[in-house]
Amino acid sequence: MAVAAIAPSRLAALTKARCAIFKTAYNHTSARTGANYFRARLRGPSMVTYYPQDIDLCMPTFAHEWPELALVHVAEAQRVWDVDMKRARGKGAPAKAKDESQSRRTQRRR
Repeated sequence: MAVAAIAPSRLAALTKARCAIFKTAYNHTSARTGANYFRARLRGPSMVTYYPQDIDLCMPTFAHEWPELALVHVAEAQRVWDVDMKRARGKGAPAKAKDESQSRRTQRRR
């Protein structure tokens, strides 16, 4: 029983016709083209929807949202303590002028 083999040129012509009909790239040398990456589903939109956008995960927000927990923002407490210590030594920021006569800028111009 003899099996008739199909000529390679006929298979190439069939592949070329199939590519023309289905609008795919004719790659007769089987070179790597990266076409499978272009056909793949995009990952960006699902990554964007995976992570929530509007959540602000910071200590002041938590302390403001749930005051009953009495949360302490350590860095802010340290900053306030440092400012108080500087003010006690006379090294703090100068007091703001209440009116035009207390302003150092207007006193300097005279």
